[in-house]
Formats: sequence, C-alpha cells, structure tokens
Amino acid sequence: MPHLAKWARRYGRQGLVVIGLSTASPEEQREAARRFGVNYLLLRWEPNRLPLSLRRITVTPTTLLIDRYGYIREVQVGLLFGERLREFERRLVALLKERATRTR
Repeated sequence: MPHLAKWARRYGRQGLVVIGLSTASPEEQREAARRFGVNYLLLRWEPNRLPLSLRRITVTPTTLLIDRYGYIREVQVGLLFGERLREFERRLVALLKERATRTR
C-alpha cells in the first residue's frame, strides 16, 4: 500500500488514478486508510459487480496497470517489492507518457 500512495501523489497530475479493491468492510477500510496513509479511492470487492475481465482475479494482492482506454496492460500477482516494484513503476511511467491519440 505505501507504494500505491506514493504513486498517487507522484503521478496523479500526469493522469494516474489509483483504486484499491478490498473485501474488508467500509469501517475496516477507513481504519486501514487512516493507519497506512492511503490517499486513493478504496472500494469494496464485489466480484458480481465488476467487469468480467476483473472477476477472474482470485489472488490478493493483484496489481493491474490499465491504460486510459481501459485496456489491461500489465498484471502482477503477489506482492511488489525490490526490482519487481521498480520495473512496474518504470512501465507505469512509460504508459503515462504515451500520447492519447489512439481511437477505439
């Protein structure tokens, strides 16, 4: 969670939106947000209300990098740390720099 909060602060003005999904109750989410300094949106994980592409996620944590058009560009299952975390951030930065010229 700390790296997500850092990325939200660092890259938010460039268009990054961080959303955390959790099975925790809203009260537990508020407490965790306060305790861990979460500065991004937390939502309740309700698989039946998610797009089909997200309902297949069964492992937590799973981190998705979704582009401005809604395409899933990267999926990382498990904890991000060390070189894996740094590489994910490099891909995130590269994606933020892509021009918004593609048409759907």
